[in-house]
Amino acid sequence: MRDVAQESDARLALVAYHFGTKDMLFDKVVERRALYMAEQRLLLLDEARSRAGTGPIPLADLVAGYVHPFVERSSNGGHGWKHYALLVARASNAPDYAKVIGVHYNAVARKFLAEFRRSLPEVDEERLHHAFSFMVGTMLSLVAEPGRVESLSSGRYQTSDLERVFASMLPFLVAGFQSLPSVRR
Repeated sequence: MRDVAQESDARLALVAYHFGTKDMLFDKVVERRALYMAEQRLLLLDEARSRAGTGPIPLADLVAGYVHPFVERSSNGGHGWKHYALLVARASNAPDYAKVIGVHYNAVARKFLAEFRRSLPEVDEERLHHAFSFMVGTMLSLVAEPGRVESLSSGRYQTSDLERVFASMLPFLVAGFQSLPSVRR
């Protein structure tokens, strides 16, 4: 909280008055951009539903509708969004902070999961939830830009162009969902 006060050129008491504890401040930081993310994702989900009519939504539309808004903001949203994407990527893997991420992201994730269920009715629900989690993990790994591809390729390949990498990631994720085994009856 002292660092926040110092960086914002405000008194600690004022920061504490407006945001309370550091956990409450973290919650507000996540919430602010999660609201935008929810709006964008739901807009894309509604568009996909309209295109699909009464049928199931194509997997590529579901994956892109959930993943691309986060990738796009990390890529094109400026330093604030890039820092936010890194924060969410790191916090999502820390049990104490993952709870806050869940509070602000689970409602929309469940709407997408319901549509994945409609698109893949023969897939076991547990496997579907795991696949969704794998998709989110892949998304978070991409926006974190850890440099692994650069390291493995001795610098020949870059992950800094997130939109370009997303174009390769999309069919990979769709194929993952398509490969889920059917429930045995």
